[in-house]
Amino acid sequence: MKQFIGIKRIWYANPIAAITGATLTGAEIKALLAKADTKEVKNSHQDTWGYTEEDPTITDYINELTGKIYYRDVTRDGAVTIAFTLGEYEYTDKAALQGGKATATGWDRPDRKDNISKCIIAQTKTGNYIVFPNASIVGKGNFVEKNIGLGVTAVAMETGVTGLASEVWRDKAEVEAEEG
Repeated sequence: MKQFIGIKRIWYANPIAAITGATLTGAEIKALLAKADTKEVKNSHQDTWGYTEEDPTITDYINELTGKIYYRDVTRDGAVTIAFTLGEYEYTDKAALQGGKATATGWDRPDRKDNISKCIIAQTKTGNYIVFPNASIVGKGNFVEKNIGLGVTAVAMETGVTGLASEVWRDKAEVEAEEG
């Protein structure tokens, strides 16, 4: 049995633009974690981590003779979301996840809100991995327990890469396997 309990580590990177095979492998996740532009989140404020999957939109078809459902059609999948709040962060994190401009001594809010896309990788306390290769990011100031954290909501989106699913789950053993 696989367990996906709690959160141990979180990273963000540029969206994945290509994969080598038919699906994202543990070795590719491991390589992504080692890239210089992959940034680890060092502080997820207490009790703000969450994973949710909305119910899909469904149309029921009713038999008018019996009043019972004879067919259900899923017309739209529900959004899959990872959310967390950084309790401590750099201005560069704020700019990367909320937009705007980071300076050496501060952050300036953008004049308009642009779409932000990132790859989000989460490792559970049980060691397994959840990856959103292309996630729509909404970052905002989030007031939690007298701290203005950087609240992040990441919604899994289509990747545009053949064979690359919008959400990938991998065992710790596959991601952390020694190569060769």
